[in-house]
Amino acid sequence: MIKRVNFTKRRRIPRDRVQIELLPGLPRRFTASLNLDGLSLSRSSAIFLEAMCAGSPVIERFPCGEVRQPLTLREKPLGEIEGENVFFTLKVVDRAERFGRIEGIAENIRPVRSKQEPAGRKAILPIEPAKLGEQLWRLEFRQENVFLLVNSEVPGMVDRAHADPLFFALVYPEIVRQVLTRAFRENAEPEEEEERWPSYWLRFGRSLHPDRTNPAALIEEEDRGEWIDEVVKTFCDKHRLKDRYFQALGGLSEGEP
Repeated sequence: MIKRVNFTKRRRIPRDRVQIELLPGLPRRFTASLNLDGLSLSRSSAIFLEAMCAGSPVIERFPCGEVRQPLTLREKPLGEIEGENVFFTLKVVDRAERFGRIEGIAENIRPVRSKQEPAGRKAILPIEPAKLGEQLWRLEFRQENVFLLVNSEVPGMVDRAHADPLFFALVYPEIVRQVLTRAFRENAEPEEEEERWPSYWLRFGRSLHPDRTNPAALIEEEDRGEWIDEVVKTFCDKHRLKDRYFQALGGLSEGEP
């Protein structure tokens, strides 16, 4: 079990100070190199990398030495992480003056895949299999992103979430509505100095809005609801969801039973 730590007065560490590469093959492995030079951190503080993925409570922790001499991790196995969208958090933990205080942190570090395109490109809605019981799908809101969880016990469900026009037509408009509603509750703005999922989802909504209305200017709940309705309508029109739905049913016309 990972020990609780105190986040008081933590420093943000730029994500580009951590380079992580996922290696091909099973079991999955990764390498990681760190560069903490020039940062205002205690040289004796301990460094940890934590690996996790959406839809799973599992966190794997890897010691990386001390700030004075960070370790390079080579071919470390991810034995307990099953999902595809793996991300990492770097923590620098004080072991001297206030044991357990997190001095510095870098979150949502996306690895690159060996000999492939960078996996760190931001996906607005990563898809992950998860045990959901009788529920086919649900959204999971995390600090670093929004994830679409689909039932891992339904064969082919991940593929359907990616490419099935029936799934897309029936599910994705509701996803857009739920995520934008939640983004407003986070009091986010489309342009923020610290990039968060609410900001780029609001930018996505603004790009679809017929008037390109800035959501940051909307204060009243009613105005926000109307803005979301217009975005969802444009999303459906843009993707011709009714037509795609009937085509996916095998060419049935709208008037047929």
